[in-house]
Amino acid sequence: MDKISQLPDDLLIKILSLVPTKEVVAMRVLSKRWMSLWTLVPRLIFGDYPEEDDDREDEDADASDNDHCCSQFVYGTLLLHKAPVLERFHLNRVSGCSASEIDLWVRLAVDRFVRDLKIRFFPEYGIIRLPSTLFRCATLETLELRKVVISEVPSRVSFQSLKTFRLLFVKYADEESFVRLISDCPVLEDLVVETCHDDNVVTFTINVPSLEKFSIRNTLQDLETENDVFVVHYHSLKQLTIVDYFGELKLLGNNNMPQLVEANLLSVSCHAKVLESFSRLKRISLCLPEEVQYPTGIVLSQLVFLKICSCESNWMNMLMSVLQHSPKLKVLKLALNHSVTEDRKVFWTQPSCVPQCLLYHLETFEWRDYNGTEDVEKEMAIYILKNASRLVTAIIYYPDLFEWERKLQIFKELEVVSRGSRSCELTMG
Repeated sequence: MDKISQLPDDLLIKILSLVPTKEVVAMRVLSKRWMSLWTLVPRLIFGDYPEEDDDREDEDADASDNDHCCSQFVYGTLLLHKAPVLERFHLNRVSGCSASEIDLWVRLAVDRFVRDLKIRFFPEYGIIRLPSTLFRCATLETLELRKVVISEVPSRVSFQSLKTFRLLFVKYADEESFVRLISDCPVLEDLVVETCHDDNVVTFTINVPSLEKFSIRNTLQDLETENDVFVVHYHSLKQLTIVDYFGELKLLGNNNMPQLVEANLLSVSCHAKVLESFSRLKRISLCLPEEVQYPTGIVLSQLVFLKICSCESNWMNMLMSVLQHSPKLKVLKLALNHSVTEDRKVFWTQPSCVPQCLLYHLETFEWRDYNGTEDVEKEMAIYILKNASRLVTAIIYYPDLFEWERKLQIFKELEVVSRGSRSCELTMG
């Protein structure tokens, strides 16, 4: 007898929970014991959708039909499934499924006290009709809807246990439908809204007192959404992420966002005017268009961590502005996160006085994709190494395309530069 067969049922069910549903069902032919075991697995995940590729669905447009969610297979599995509680019910890469089928499957999942529900249409949008029982599901903790058209949202919505809500490329009946979806989520902590063209919403109003993390995204970079407005009542907000958003952002509250400690602002339009509200931040990641200027008079008095993207031609001046207004900064990371045009000309103006954070607080400096062949980059690296008098660690990473000899040559050019900190260890990553 093989060792796996000697394991207790509870342990085998946990192991099977880690295997894709299609493979779990296929194992029923192994023995009579396996035939009954697979029906008790508390996680049903249909269709292939790698979690790390969530924001890049169009790259997989030619994927095999076998990766898609098949109606017949879902029906058959649910018919035989016996687990009293569904921890996860995922419908990935859904295509060709009718609204009535989705309604029935979700109804069955709710009857099994589902905790994690995801419906992801691919590649086209799908019109869905969700059962009224879902909008009052007391066990649901995670809900993700992707590329769906919600035909109707009832007037009474109550997600009493929902903690994570992801609305990705969703099309609503109207603005009020969006508001109702998030209106009664007393423990919601993490909300992601990915906008799209023709979503029938101009003003997204977010007023969730328990919300700690909020993300606005437009990764399809749909310029039609530039007239969107997000009105965010920040209450308990601790982390804000904005990616490729061209619209307007209004942050409302009684004080200057005391809870917010981290912000990720990646390709944000100049009229979002977000930096003005972030004086209490401790961590920030920036990748801002050229037209965005550092706001006058704003001091980031609590900032200790800064990561800035080097894709824009004026990124060095933005870096200097942030350094001059961040007296307690301890960690500085530079990285090239986006492709750049060949005619890009980076420039910067050396400040008349050294930023206070370099003189007294900066301890860690990291630069990824350091080219080193451009004089302006070398000048910036030398300036930081020379003036950071409390620096402990400095790591320089070079582009992957560089040969080892070239990396070593550029590194040696920095290694001989005099450093403001005697204890600084310069290494090549």
